[in-house]
Amino acid sequence: MMKTNLCWVLLIVLSTVLSINAGGQLADLEVPESPSVETLSAKGYLSVNKVHPGSRFQIAIVIQIAEGWHVNANPAGKNLIPTEVLFPETSDFTFGEVVYPAGEVLDIASIGKAPVYHDELIIGIQTGLRETASLQKTTLVLQLRYQACRDEECLFPKTVSIPIPIEVVELETPVRNANNAIFATLKFGISPEIERTTDDEMGIIGIIEDSLSGGRAWLAFLLVFAGGVLTSLTPCVYPLIPITVSIFGANESEGLLKSFLLSIIYVLGIVVTYSILGVIVASTGAVFGQIMANPWVISVISLILVSLGLSMIGVFDIRLPSAVQHRLNAVGGAGFAGAFAMGTVAGVIAAPCTGPALAVVLTYIATTGSLFLGFWLMFTYVLGMGLLFIGIGTFSGLLSALPRSGSWMYVLENIFGIAIVTMALYFLKDVFEPLQGLLRNSAIFFVIASVAIVCGLWLGNLTQRFRDIPRVAQFRKGCGILLAVFGTYMIIGGIQQPAGAELNWVYDDIEGFDIAKREGKLVMLDFYASWCAACNELEHKTFSETAVAARLANYVNIKLDFTHNSERTQALTQKYQIPGLPVIIFMDAEGNILKRVSGFISAEKMLALLDEIEQQ
Repeated sequence: MMKTNLCWVLLIVLSTVLSINAGGQLADLEVPESPSVETLSAKGYLSVNKVHPGSRFQIAIVIQIAEGWHVNANPAGKNLIPTEVLFPETSDFTFGEVVYPAGEVLDIASIGKAPVYHDELIIGIQTGLRETASLQKTTLVLQLRYQACRDEECLFPKTVSIPIPIEVVELETPVRNANNAIFATLKFGISPEIERTTDDEMGIIGIIEDSLSGGRAWLAFLLVFAGGVLTSLTPCVYPLIPITVSIFGANESEGLLKSFLLSIIYVLGIVVTYSILGVIVASTGAVFGQIMANPWVISVISLILVSLGLSMIGVFDIRLPSAVQHRLNAVGGAGFAGAFAMGTVAGVIAAPCTGPALAVVLTYIATTGSLFLGFWLMFTYVLGMGLLFIGIGTFSGLLSALPRSGSWMYVLENIFGIAIVTMALYFLKDVFEPLQGLLRNSAIFFVIASVAIVCGLWLGNLTQRFRDIPRVAQFRKGCGILLAVFGTYMIIGGIQQPAGAELNWVYDDIEGFDIAKREGKLVMLDFYASWCAACNELEHKTFSETAVAARLANYVNIKLDFTHNSERTQALTQKYQIPGLPVIIFMDAEGNILKRVSGFISAEKMLALLDEIEQQ
């Protein structure tokens, strides 16, 4: 009885933590644009002095960056906003390959190595003019999106317009080359190499990239295939293993040949998903990492994972309607069609983190713009990734020959279900902020997580499927599964968090000042964003220091997230006059500013600053 009560108390504690971390919201306000700092200038040039209708030419964007500042390269590091040319919707112009220069690799705080641009850079764009274009002088307006940073701070992302005058003339008018010195530095059709510091860091990713751009096609495809095989061994592919077992393990009467053929069809479904992705990336130049970072995409994938996990636990079965199954049988059998359909779904589920090799392949495809190469490189990659599933699918039918006594199969399915739902939570942590509050790299959190898992497995009664038990037992099992999922999530996610002291954060400034007035405390406001390297450095090198955390425990610490632009962040920008990040403001409970700090500050300087504030 005592053990049961402890489990219920733990479930209530987890619910309370989530509700506390949800925080309040600030009312929407109408505010003007935030103050800006001029860190960059850009000008456009044409490769010809005039343009004929139906002709192709190049555009060069020459960018000057102010001394002491840099912008993120394209492609950029994780969570960083790349420098990117944006094209208008126009009926006269078409845009092809965009050549971004290689960035200089810097070691940026907790983000690690990331490529950046500084001083000057030139971006090249293949451009075409349609034959239907009017003969006239016109202005093509491109936009440049970038984020300027220096060692101490990052400004907010900014978009500037670049007007380019163009004179469209009749075919009889002579046209000559222009701005030769600028265009001599651009190499269209060649993927720029990313600077690397050591051979060890280059690894297999660098070898694949060099092979793709070096003309050794056979080696490139071989290494891409090997990258797919390695990808199949990464943790993010694990949820697909129980899905594969559930699809093919149910075929008790099928022989090895039929299971092998079903596995091939299943993998072909994954191949189709990724090959289409390769064609899309090649035709649009889209950055795959940005697509998969979209909250809507992550939410959809998480919903799919939760549905599959609940199905494994036995809450419901995912089946096609009987009428649909009957139609499929009439055209050749539901087995092959179902395997192919599940393969396409499996490709989507594995997409967010199918390994660095995929990122390299897609980046190269985006730079070449070759639909043919995009399709076959992705085809080869997924064949490598699919070997594991072909093996699992072929032999999973043998599971039917194993003894069913003892409900061991239900235990396996329940564990797989818990793992899949846990993966969904891990994907959602960057979308649903309260989930971040459950991740701590500390002993006490790991103890709580371990107790949650033990209690969850005990309450969950893994030897039974959900739908086969009475309602009261279903409620108990559901609570147990919930505890086990959150406990597993806390351990997996917590291991990846930086170790050190933790501050108690409030995520709404109005709520924070109310607390400060009630308790008579001073206030520290920390303005941050996930794309701000110096913000991450503050978190990992300053706030995590035991001495700093101990001193700040006497303050009301407010953390305000500026990762995404919104009316709320615009209101906060105006209210606190925030030109860039990070910014730390110390205030009294009445809102009077005691000290304002822009940029990174070390733990030693923070302690000295706190001494100064408390002596006022």
